[in-house]
Amino acid sequence: MPLNFSNATLNNHKIFMRTLFFIFWLISATSAFAQGVSVTTEPFADVGIYPQRNAFATVISLNNSRISAEVTARIVEIPVEVGQVVRKGATLAQLDSRDYVLAVERAQAALEAAQSRYQLAVKQLERSRKLVAEGFVSPQALNQQETDVSTANAQVRSAKADLASARRNIKKCLIQAPFKAIIKERLGQVGEIATPGAALVRVLDASAIEVSARIQPNDAEELESSKSIVFDSRDGQLPLKLRRIVPALDQRERSQEARFRFQKQSALPGAPGRVVWQSPQAHLPPDLVLRRGNELGVFVAANGKALFIPIPQAQEGRPVPVNLAPEAAIIIGGRYQLQNGDTVSIAQ
Repeated sequence: MPLNFSNATLNNHKIFMRTLFFIFWLISATSAFAQGVSVTTEPFADVGIYPQRNAFATVISLNNSRISAEVTARIVEIPVEVGQVVRKGATLAQLDSRDYVLAVERAQAALEAAQSRYQLAVKQLERSRKLVAEGFVSPQALNQQETDVSTANAQVRSAKADLASARRNIKKCLIQAPFKAIIKERLGQVGEIATPGAALVRVLDASAIEVSARIQPNDAEELESSKSIVFDSRDGQLPLKLRRIVPALDQRERSQEARFRFQKQSALPGAPGRVVWQSPQAHLPPDLVLRRGNELGVFVAANGKALFIPIPQAQEGRPVPVNLAPEAAIIIGGRYQLQNGDTVSIAQ
């Protein structure tokens, strides 16, 4: 005969099965809670990164000079061309020096005349000193002759100065490069009359080259500590050394200027590029930075617990410098479901 179960019996059976399932689930959940959340960890030494920073930069010459005439004379020659690199002391322009040669001859003649007058005044003074004791020359006349000697001596010194000045004017007719120079522009023309202050050639100092970059103020400390700085341009990466960070803030850009020197090979003045440096401090990768409440931080496993370490300076989506021990166990797997103080078990 078929078995017939009443509705009450079926309902009791369902209730019994549900209760039995709940008991098994509760036992399983209690066991999992006792073991803690299963997570994976890695030492901070393995997950820490040393990010690169960069800033737009330009190669500049410390001397962008307009070389001018110092005397009035006709331009005889400008033997340099735009783009040419010349050594220190190379001729940039030659002026007509004939008038100044004649001035030297006049100054030489004036000096010889002054020396003759001085010698005559000295001899007259020596004779007068012998005669003053015998009464042939009055003391007043002797004083006058001593004054004449002093005056003649001053005229000799003045004539010597005039001669030196005339000789310097001859040298000024030969205009030379004050440093190893790149010729940027010829401003004078052969046959023109150069006047004092009139620029003849514009040059860049090829031996005093620096790199100027604009950096954010919060990057200054890292840049000063970095041991790897390069200028990255189309010519490749050239090693740099930080010279100084200007202790002033640009009001428009809210940035500071940093100056660098090339360590070996240098780029051409005016070349654009980027200064790239590596942070000397280990950073936490941005994907490991989590938000809990109003704070950003990272989970570290310690003594079977998940500890949430707040990082006040952290920003979402950016690496952040942290002072963690290299052996600190950073929680990688399972970190999203954690709360501060949760019990964890480290999965092998």
